[in-house]
Amino acid sequence: MQQRLMFTIVSAQSGWQLYEGDQGRQWFATRGDAMETADLMAASLHAHHGIPTAVVMDMAGCESVMLMCHG
Repeated sequence: MQQRLMFTIVSAQSGWQLYEGDQGRQWFATRGDAMETADLMAASLHAHHGIPTAVVMDMAGCESVMLMCHG
């Protein structure tokens, strides 16, 4: 079974940081923009390469919440 690649959205410096795995990729001014981009990247990876993906929101000290899942 192939491991799921996680895209994680984290609140950071009056904006939102998007991580692909453990690598910080992009910074966004709004949570909506971060979520839209993360979902697009996750869906594209799954559609074109068959990689199972998920988008999660880091809840700052609490459990993370899965927002979207592909594959």
